[in-house]
Amino acid sequence: DWLFSHQPQLEQLVLQEERGADAPVTAPTQPNFTDGSPKYELMAFISHMGTSIHVGHYVCHIKKDGQWTIFNDNKVSKSVDPPIDLGYLYLYKRVS
Repeated sequence: DWLFSHQPQLEQLVLQEERGADAPVTAPTQPNFTDGSPKYELMAFISHMGTSIHVGHYVCHIKKDGQWTIFNDNKVSKSVDPPIDLGYLYLYKRVS
């Protein structure tokens, strides 16, 4: 966790090690992201149908043209009330 949350400090330590212990240490800079504000739309999710992890199987719900479709083994049908809150894996599409 520390490694990913302190990337600028880690880069400074690597630079200091490469340049030598007497090299001046500058303040770390934050990355400059210019690709806009992140807005995402849920496009699909994987959920489990069954009474436990030992019984049942996984299904996929995919949204296309504003309608949810369930993919359940060999059967594909419209999903009227998809169980979004029971998903294990969620797939999003970035929207502008």
